[in-house]
Amino acid sequence: MGKTTWMRGLAAAFLLAVPGVLCPAYAQGLDEADARFLQAAAGNGLFEMEAARLAQKQADSSDIKTFAAKMLEQHRAMNGDLKTLALQKQVTLPEQPAEPDRGTLDQLRGRKGPDFDVVYVQKAAVDAHVMANRLYETAARQSADPQVRDFAQRALPMLAEHLAMSRALQRPRPAGGDRILPPVKGEAPAVSPASREAPASIAPAK
Repeated sequence: MGKTTWMRGLAAAFLLAVPGVLCPAYAQGLDEADARFLQAAAGNGLFEMEAARLAQKQADSSDIKTFAAKMLEQHRAMNGDLKTLALQKQVTLPEQPAEPDRGTLDQLRGRKGPDFDVVYVQKAAVDAHVMANRLYETAARQSADPQVRDFAQRALPMLAEHLAMSRALQRPRPAGGDRILPPVKGEAPAVSPASREAPASIAPAK
């Protein structure tokens, strides 16, 4: 399999039916796969933020509302850095999530309380972050552009933490408790202690 074949296939999952995002942005000197990564990452970030806004209003669990607040804060910062990088690289980003994620948002808008929580945790928390981690891991290894590669590498510790938190939401809470559980035994920590103290911004180095 070629260097960018798998990456293009993964990015395509985010880009289906999003008008305008398959423009020839890479004609400005950026590798096609890197342009598609930026577009796919932007679609994912938009989805995470909109789902988090819905969770703050419609979720039943206080754990989910706490998780959603963190998603809003950190994805907002990451999306800002992504927009700055895309502007530098002359890549046009989508203005809405990809079609599968728009369908999930429609499901979430029609649910409240525990029914909302089930869909949000599985699709907007776990599934979306599994896909995002794969997307960013591939870019961090294979991107031909140093700034794009650096952006993906800087984002990975935070995305790994988000995935660990998402999986914790799936596990039953202890009796009398209402908090996110720590990772299960044997599961690698999401980020190093140093990463936890790092600034929220992951803008690529100039």
